[in-house]
Amino acid sequence: MATRGIDLLAVVVGASLYGMITVGGAFFRARGLSLYEISLMIVMGVAIVLAPVVLGFRRLRPRRSDFASLALFGLVGAALQLSQFLGIVLGVPVATVALLLYSQPIWTVILGRALLREKVSRRKLVAIALALAGVAVLIQPGGLGFGADLGDRAAAIGLVAALFGGFLLSCWVVLGRRARLRGLPAITTACGYCAFSSLWLLLALPAAKLLTSEPILTRLDFGMYLSNAPAVGAFVLVAGIGPAVITMWGMRRVEAMVAGVLLLFEPISAALLAALLLGQSLTGRVGLGGLLILASNFVILRRPRGRDSAA
Repeated sequence: MATRGIDLLAVVVGASLYGMITVGGAFFRARGLSLYEISLMIVMGVAIVLAPVVLGFRRLRPRRSDFASLALFGLVGAALQLSQFLGIVLGVPVATVALLLYSQPIWTVILGRALLREKVSRRKLVAIALALAGVAVLIQPGGLGFGADLGDRAAAIGLVAALFGGFLLSCWVVLGRRARLRGLPAITTACGYCAFSSLWLLLALPAAKLLTSEPILTRLDFGMYLSNAPAVGAFVLVAGIGPAVITMWGMRRVEAMVAGVLLLFEPISAALLAALLLGQSLTGRVGLGGLLILASNFVILRRPRGRDSAA
């Protein structure tokens, strides 16, 4: 019981640190970085830092049989990186991107049931309903309109990408859980995921350049990282290495459905960070959304009785 409680706390802490991702994406967009530069930055940075550690210790090295699952995990990660940042780069409000991205609990329940055979209990459905209501309140779904500087086509692409990101995020939860069930150490899972995500992004770049020649989307200038080195280093450490290792460590005994709900701590963290770092004010709506999300976690974490106890 105590050990599982620590694992649950680890997922919550990791989710809270992940709140830096969308805020950081908006920050680096304002600095002039492209979609590809923002998407590649965090996964490549994590892989570069963790690879020497993983390769330096025999017990941390992945088995040959693990490479296929890590490659698939990384492919989902590469697509997730592009989808979650595309809307932001195109100028879609961060709140709108977050709303569509956090449709993921619905997909997590479906995939958790289909791939991991996890039971869908009424308790989990109530928790997910509360969490989704909290996210809807938190990010103000009434403000889905875009600025005048965003064309209809760009708006549609950004919305579809963010919605697809919700599905990819649920895949990320399920595949991360499966990797931990295979016995891979958390640091190995995080490193393998980021290394393969980086590889897939680099391999896909020529195809992306065929689809569009817009520099803000497909430019890859490593000099941009050097010119923003302190911010890049802090972003990789706080939003990349920390949450990746902590979350993967916690997923060893946390079901994918539960992890999907706990990851909803990310928008709470993002709202607070936006207030602290970007000067956005915290409103009563933010407080109400946070309370609903916390209520959802109380429902999912309380010890059930009877038939639901195995859920």
